[in-house]
Amino acid sequence: MIKQLLEYAWGFFLIRFGTLASHRIVMTTISDLVHRLYEETTAGFLSAYLPICMSWMSGRYDMRSLAPTVCSILGVRPPGSADAEPFLEVVDSMGETERLAVVVIDAFGVSTWTAARLETPTFNALANRHLLHFRSVMPTITPVNFATMLTGAGPDVHMIRDRTQELKLETVFDVLREKGATSATAARALSSLGILISPLADRPGIAESNTDEEVTALALKALGEGVELLWVQLLDVDDAGHAHGPLSSQGIAATKRADRHLREIAVRAQEEDYGILVLADHGQHTILREDGSEGGTHGTYSDE
Repeated sequence: MIKQLLEYAWGFFLIRFGTLASHRIVMTTISDLVHRLYEETTAGFLSAYLPICMSWMSGRYDMRSLAPTVCSILGVRPPGSADAEPFLEVVDSMGETERLAVVVIDAFGVSTWTAARLETPTFNALANRHLLHFRSVMPTITPVNFATMLTGAGPDVHMIRDRTQELKLETVFDVLREKGATSATAARALSSLGILISPLADRPGIAESNTDEEVTALALKALGEGVELLWVQLLDVDDAGHAHGPLSSQGIAATKRADRHLREIAVRAQEEDYGILVLADHGQHTILREDGSEGGTHGTYSDE
């Protein structure tokens, strides 16, 4: 039964900003508890995380609640296809703010965070504060969950399965535009945020180098310009996990870089008086290839 809970639990943590801005809320994902973690972890770790797993399974929220939450914080109506309530704890804690940054750390799962904990001081500071968790939507792949993030609609409504499709539903960007507010993105050119979502924003920030360094620079620029809503996607963790396995030395190094980028964005957001939400679309679990090397994958219930 414990193994089933670990394999089928996925979700996200909501974390109160600590030393950077005590009144801010930060959302960060801890999705995909992997089979390898279950086998290798200690009883103490299982004891510490089992209540979280059980809460994931019975939680009231999933990814559909993100768009209504963003809109409530910014003081506008939700997109027309949104069919879930906002994260009430987030809205109550943050109240309304004029400017908000949403940072997605792609594939940052609980196993990766646990393995890289000594390399993630920014994330650790956030994780020691308030937690709220919710489920990503299935299949747990990036374009599906990004479409849900921006519309509040489930996969059976928005029908997005690939980043090259056209998202035809109303998004949070459209709702803000009605108010005269401006949206921006900071995304790699070949990413889901870059291809699927950025064309819908007022100021798409596209990193032609396809590096998180350029994405971070674009995010800092947008924050300095004072756009009302900024959406960011960091991909190093996902790339390293697919190539070498999420718990590999390369995966840990990528997580360290993501934490550094998060720190830069969070500090600038505080300086410019932004609220900030940090989350992920999915995690990863380790796979063994035919040649004996390790890689990472995601997208199913198993081991995530």
